[in-house]
Amino acid sequence: MATHRPSSLALITAYAAILLPLSLTSGGGVSAFSRPQSHHPNKATIPSCPPPISMPVWSLSCPIPFPTQDLSSSSMSILTFVTPVSVSSPKLWAVSLYKTSLTRCSFLGVTNRGEEYNDIPSTASSVTTTSGSAYSVRRRDSMGEAGLLPGGVDGAVGWRVTGEYRRPGSKPLGSTQGVGILQLLSPKQSKLVPILGKMPGWDGGALMKKEECAKIGHEWVAVGSDEEEEQFEVLPHCASYIQIKLKRVTVGGDHDVCIVQVTKNGVWDDVNKTVFWLEEGDQQQQPALDSTAALYSGQLRDERII
Repeated sequence: MATHRPSSLALITAYAAILLPLSLTSGGGVSAFSRPQSHHPNKATIPSCPPPISMPVWSLSCPIPFPTQDLSSSSMSILTFVTPVSVSSPKLWAVSLYKTSLTRCSFLGVTNRGEEYNDIPSTASSVTTTSGSAYSVRRRDSMGEAGLLPGGVDGAVGWRVTGEYRRPGSKPLGSTQGVGILQLLSPKQSKLVPILGKMPGWDGGALMKKEECAKIGHEWVAVGSDEEEEQFEVLPHCASYIQIKLKRVTVGGDHDVCIVQVTKNGVWDDVNKTVFWLEEGDQQQQPALDSTAALYSGQLRDERII
């Protein structure tokens, strides 16, 4: 009887079907089906960093509504977490302030760095702790929102002592809290960032910032308005000036996120050395400001400032 011999192609196919899985699972390789991929034990709990985004660089200037060691009248710091959040009137922006900065405490009207904040002044209260002293009591709800007080406030759950010292019978913080001017820096003002952004304002730092800015040709200028009593100190030659008023606050990690209302918009008047506040019609004619006219954080990275 004749014997049928398999072809060479059939033999190769049969051997490959047997040997290939063995080679992948015995050290010669790793099969995606037979062996799970290895992972770093903590990889799932480590969030990936978002890509760096070039953002406009602002400086917030606001009056200091409480006595400081150096008797400075204004505080300035650097901000990049600033963005509009509405289109229709009133125009609202979100401004994120570092919790321990003097500018944040001055804007919110709290006298100690990192204190909690209540954005309803009418509900401010105090509790007597020792003879001759009192502490302001402020409230946040469980979601971190400030100023959501239901019904009666006396003894409400969630109130906490914040450490704002006042003698009994003394007046609360002044009306200058909750107002300020956002200054959009120009590309030529990048050297101000280490001064305003890396020097603390506490313990004489606010006055030191003012003096250091003057040394490099950016002396602070006092500005105000005919309609309001507030006086502000600003940097000259900024790309834009936006006057803001605090509406409410929420917690943003190590920052407080402030929702503010834009009350004025201005440009630098180099003839009169002050801010020229624009009317509604003038604002619509303003050109858009890109990196050629305003300072962006990408430029700070290129200059190795950040």
